[in-house]
Amino acid sequence: MPANWFLPSSATTTLVVGLAKGGEVNFRVTPSAEEGDIVGPTTDPVAIGVRNVGSIAGAISLRIRDLDGATIWTGSITLAIDEFDWVYPTLNYPMPARDLRLRAEAFHDTVVDSFVDRTVTLIVSVNTAMTLTLAPATVEPGTTYHYTGILTRTDTGAGLSGMAIIARREGVDVANGTTGADGTFDLIATAPITQGNFTCLAVFPGVVPFAASSASVELGVGILPVQVIWSLAAASLGIGLIVASRR
Repeated sequence: MPANWFLPSSATTTLVVGLAKGGEVNFRVTPSAEEGDIVGPTTDPVAIGVRNVGSIAGAISLRIRDLDGATIWTGSITLAIDEFDWVYPTLNYPMPARDLRLRAEAFHDTVVDSFVDRTVTLIVSVNTAMTLTLAPATVEPGTTYHYTGILTRTDTGAGLSGMAIIARREGVDVANGTTGADGTFDLIATAPITQGNFTCLAVFPGVVPFAASSASVELGVGILPVQVIWSLAAASLGIGLIVASRR
């Protein structure tokens, strides 16, 4: 038998030339945050939308970069040709003490196919202060009384207008309203029918960029004494006046 006795053989397959390519990138992220806040919590998730503008179906690589720092997320999405879909990255990235410049990219190998930039603006919190007075501070059961005070910003002392104020008594909301143009408020509540001392609280829950604040005082509820005050009229008239008053 000759040395080259074997018969030749072969096999064929199809070579697909092309790639899945990300385009029309969309990027949703919170527009602002305070220092230390987690960017992209479950209550305000980050989202990246991308379309496969390549010539074949396949996986498209994605990432989010802090343009002043490092890459903070990488992932991928598999799309058919011309298909568009969303990815929802779970980030655990604290807001720095600066505006956060983010870039969402669709890429393959080292080539960036498409990207979009977003800036998360740093919120600088403004502290607030509140005063509270009850008028009157002692009432009879079931009667009305007022929560009065003023809400100001601590840096300038200026009153904050149009801010929501909640009146509470022993932890229960009893009235609500908003501050006036000068930051003052006047909320009316009804006293409990039981006698005693009750802790009353005025609360500003806070709204960006103003931080929450509160103030508390004690309300006395009881039966007020009746005082009979004798006042003598002019001696020449000889009339005794009885005046009943409550305090």
